[in-house]
Amino acid sequence: MLIGFKVQNFRSFQSEQAFSYLTSSDRMHEATHLMRTGMRAVPRVSKAAIIFGPNGSGKTNLLLAIAVFRDLVLHSVDLSATQFGERYTPFRFGPAASVATEFEIDLLLDRVRYRYAVAYDAERIRRERLLVYRTGKSQRWFDRQFDATLQREVWAPFSPNFNGPREMWRKATGPTALFLTTATRMHSTQLAPLARWMEHCLQILWPADTLDLHDVGNRLDDSGFKNRMVDLLQSAGLRIADLEPGASGGIRFGYDGEGSEPVWLDSAVEAAGTRRLVGLLAHLLDAIDHGKLLMIDEFDTSLHPLVARFLVRRINDPSVSNHGAQLLLTSHNTTLMDLNFLRRDEIWFAQLNDNHTTSLEPLKRSGPRKRELIAKNYLKGRYGALPQIRTSQSGR
Repeated sequence: MLIGFKVQNFRSFQSEQAFSYLTSSDRMHEATHLMRTGMRAVPRVSKAAIIFGPNGSGKTNLLLAIAVFRDLVLHSVDLSATQFGERYTPFRFGPAASVATEFEIDLLLDRVRYRYAVAYDAERIRRERLLVYRTGKSQRWFDRQFDATLQREVWAPFSPNFNGPREMWRKATGPTALFLTTATRMHSTQLAPLARWMEHCLQILWPADTLDLHDVGNRLDDSGFKNRMVDLLQSAGLRIADLEPGASGGIRFGYDGEGSEPVWLDSAVEAAGTRRLVGLLAHLLDAIDHGKLLMIDEFDTSLHPLVARFLVRRINDPSVSNHGAQLLLTSHNTTLMDLNFLRRDEIWFAQLNDNHTTSLEPLKRSGPRKRELIAKNYLKGRYGALPQIRTSQSGR
């Protein structure tokens, strides 16, 4: 499960900004919204979080940062120098355009905590470090840093707790390759959990991803999957009686007609909101079944507010989701800013400042009361992160 992520000098993120699933001692929704870790330093984390803010404030950039970070972890050894350089997109409105981008991820996998950090620019990896916590004390498994004065890499001693042909892996690591990627490709069993999580347990959905229903259609031969989908669609208020693969890909929707046979409609003539809901549900079921972190940009697009709530509740319902699934959403749907629905530490704001930089802040930092009307006060400007709309005096 994800504990947190930090980003610096990436797109609109100039200074270090941190997102976290760590929770306060607040007992609100404690039985449903939180997961116990069994670790003293990280006793519990949230299952879901939603980031709000105006258009262009940097919400999507956080998901892009995680996507680029994952891409480097999985593929850095395969990238040409040009391809590697394209992954470097620093903050452009100041001197940060000439310094490294930095990412750090904090993960808990099978009761082992990993804090993995990377710094890079268009030319090379500038630093890479992995701290591992099996108990309360950290183990620095590896740490490399490029010394600009000496024009060479400096490696700290490997931890005695990190096993394998470490020197062989080190020598095989090129300037644009991550040691984590290299060692994993060369069969490091201790580093494999990190790479596996990145590849199999992190799913990022962009707005167009849920409109292509070919993958859903391919899964409808599984009666269990199809029945769950139909049941969820009906639970969300849609009058869909059946689903089946379409003749040219995609799916067909069956509706009860006046006779005994259903009336079938191809997905091409279905409402965009219905198609998007089907796509979201398929990914949501996959995340619940396999304990994935599902990130969805522009989550509320084409969704009724009550349907949006219905989807988030699936993750928070311990009778439905009990394998460690998490959600990270970006949204403009202020009806989700409800303390009867979310905890105060699950609501986040992204705001673009006057110098074009994004700041990322949790609602709890504003100290809201337990019964505060968050949406109403947000629209009044109490927490910031609102669009600065100008009213024209000339009518233009």
